[in-house]
Amino acid sequence: MPSFAQEEQQYQHFKPEPSDNLHQAIMNLNKYNAELQKIIEGDMPPKDMAKVHELTYTLEVALARLSKELDVAANSLEEVHLGSEAMNKQRVEGFGKSYLETLNHVLGKHNQHHNGNHKEHMKHNEHSGHSNH
Repeated sequence: MPSFAQEEQQYQHFKPEPSDNLHQAIMNLNKYNAELQKIIEGDMPPKDMAKVHELTYTLEVALARLSKELDVAANSLEEVHLGSEAMNKQRVEGFGKSYLETLNHVLGKHNQHHNGNHKEHMKHNEHSGHSNH
């Protein structure tokens, strides 16, 4: 049976999935967060710990991309704010569209959840003892 050090040697240089754009980052976050969730709800034998180690590389890359995209969105929102102060419609429209495109993409799944299943979600939380948001 290989030692923990030998097992670590086998997976420490895992190549992450790329997150070249926001869409890819969100897809990777959804996929690998689901895998992480499943693992941490289990017994976590060494094999699972190795898998966690591997998938964190992809999650880190995806979070870095998301962070970069949110920084750009924050800058766009600041331009919208400044444009509104200056009554500059073009500035508000241009930067507003950029901001909304990014945030709508990030929040798309969340918005669908709240628009479609919010009442059921609240009922579930009431019965399970969870607070509503």
